[in-house]
Amino acid sequence: MRHLIVPSVATQHWLDEIKSRDWLELGIGVLTMENGMKAIPLNNMAPVSTDQIWQSLAHIEIVRDQESVKHWTDLLDRDLYQSLKDYWPRAYEVVGDIIILKLEPEVYPHRYKIGKAMLDRIPNVRLVCADNGVYGEFRVRNLLPIISRDGSTETLTRIRENGHNILVDPTKSYFSSRLSTERLGNLNSAKTLAHQLNRSLTICDPYAGVGPSFANLISEENLVAKVLAGDLNPQAVSLLERNIEHYINKSPGDISCVVLCQDARLWQNSPNYQKSVDFLLVNLPHSTVEHLAELFPLMRRETVTLIRGWAIIGRGELSTIETKLSNLFSLHGATDLQLTCHEIKGFSASKVFIRIESWQTFV
Repeated sequence: MRHLIVPSVATQHWLDEIKSRDWLELGIGVLTMENGMKAIPLNNMAPVSTDQIWQSLAHIEIVRDQESVKHWTDLLDRDLYQSLKDYWPRAYEVVGDIIILKLEPEVYPHRYKIGKAMLDRIPNVRLVCADNGVYGEFRVRNLLPIISRDGSTETLTRIRENGHNILVDPTKSYFSSRLSTERLGNLNSAKTLAHQLNRSLTICDPYAGVGPSFANLISEENLVAKVLAGDLNPQAVSLLERNIEHYINKSPGDISCVVLCQDARLWQNSPNYQKSVDFLLVNLPHSTVEHLAELFPLMRRETVTLIRGWAIIGRGELSTIETKLSNLFSLHGATDLQLTCHEIKGFSASKVFIRIESWQTFV
């Protein structure tokens, strides 16, 4: 069985990360190694050992007692399981204390039995929901509660990411735990920028959702002076305000904050926001490249600034997009430009998900 090898002091952090993605092999404990390191057991849904999410930590195979592992399907009636063995859900998503799973029509009538088996097998889960797809202008998830441990069908929950609690509700706003490594990258880049400027930063995230990007940033002492955040989804903005308030209340510094429920392309029209931003986050993958030019007026002038964005592009288009963006930045007065486009993961057979990072001085 594959195990992730981590320093003892980082064990809880990695357990939180692995559990949030449902990559932990349940029923098998964490091992203490001879050198004091810890070995966390991974299931077969965890990415390969070379994936960047592991931050170059070692992976080793350790023989464990497989009989102590019991999958939730082992709790189903054997005849029932065998009769529908090709249709039981093979994967599920854990969001806070909620399990979300897709059900084939063949096993949908047995959803209560599935949910009960999961609650019996996975002690930290409160609610099991069927995923009936997305709907509405903001493409939020349509979840059907199946069974609850305490009778509550509330889909508001908290997830633990990089040591911080984030309030989320998948029925009200999109949230992806798979971008947690990117959010750690935001923190590292912001610290580099603050060191160069020798001051705290104004950080802007106009497509913030419920605000996971701010958890690491605001919690870092003396890193952030002002937050400008927003989203078009009113329900996301409600959670965004609560999360940012929580982060700021825990922060040792004095941080001002503006939260808007408005199209970010209109922010350039306000003198209060023009030429004020040191660090801009643009996480609107299907439209990032198209929106950038209308966000440039927010960037501070005559000093180094940083933009990190994420986009979905066609496979093989990386160099083309990089050239297009370099020309776009130069056209809008960016000097000393250092721009990189890096593929993070595949998105589909024809598209990839990339990170855009640019350091520049606008004049």
